Amino acid sequence: MRVLVAGWFSFDEVIATVGDELGAEAVTGWLTELGIDHDVAWAPYLERGVHWRDVDPAGYTHLVFTTGPVGDLPGLRDLTAAFAGARRWAVNVSVVDDAARTMFDAVWERDAPGVTRPDLAIGAPAADSPVVAVAFAPLQGEYGDRSRADRVRGVIEEWLASRALPWFPVDTDLYEKPHPRRPAQVEALLRRCDVVVSMRLHGLVLGLKNDRPVIACDPIAGGAKVAGQARALDWPLLLDADEVTAETLDAALARCVSGELAGAVGRSRDRGEAGVEEARRWFTVQLGR
Repeated sequence: MRVLVAGWFSFDEVIATVGDELGAEAVTGWLTELGIDHDVAWAPYLERGVHWRDVDPAGYTHLVFTTGPVGDLPGLRDLTAAFAGARRWAVNVSVVDDAARTMFDAVWERDAPGVTRPDLAIGAPAADSPVVAVAFAPLQGEYGDRSRADRVRGVIEEWLASRALPWFPVDTDLYEKPHPRRPAQVEALLRRCDVVVSMRLHGLVLGLKNDRPVIACDPIAGGAKVAGQARALDWPLLLDADEVTAETLDAALARCVSGELAGAVGRSRDRGEAGVEEARRWFTVQLGR
């Protein structure tokens, strides 16, 4: 017995959803528990597994199509026709027309006329990865040919994708058409992450202020504002523009999630608050008060 698991993630013509993949994870989990040999058919653009157009259908006893709509839809007839010699099942699907039932030998509907069942994604294993907030910096032309912002951003983006890290951008600009942005919004987002990766000075400052370890990446060769602020706050986790690689980011993230920098975060925050008080005293003197 050998099963090919397919879904809308099996077609180049379709951009599938994470729910589609989670449905496949549930099915492959069952097959693994049962000791049944199986493959997953991925679209070539996803660059993993096998492609259903390239395999020999005779090598499979079953085709299992999981998650999403089924009916007289482009691609689905080609897939089921190619595996006409196998038992064909549809699992966790929305039956949008009766043509679907002629393509499969058995159907487990998540919804159809008169039928509703829980989607398989709710029972799929939950990932446990640190959530990363990322503050990217623009080119900053004032630094001339010292700016490495494009290269640093590219490395960070590829690293986030290759490690499948959950992340969200944190923009510190005051205005994004057509609405303004307020500091409280940015800080509230930072408090929802586990780690901050920042190419910007205020990404570093606000991350530490809100008790989050920061991987500070200065996008200017030789160091500029970000490096200077890291020194001012005595923050140890700083990468120069030419030091930012997938490997250095891996090592920095490991330090952040290990908890070893918790004390350093507090010390940097205290140092910052002391610096603010020093600035306040200087300002008061300038006013003659």
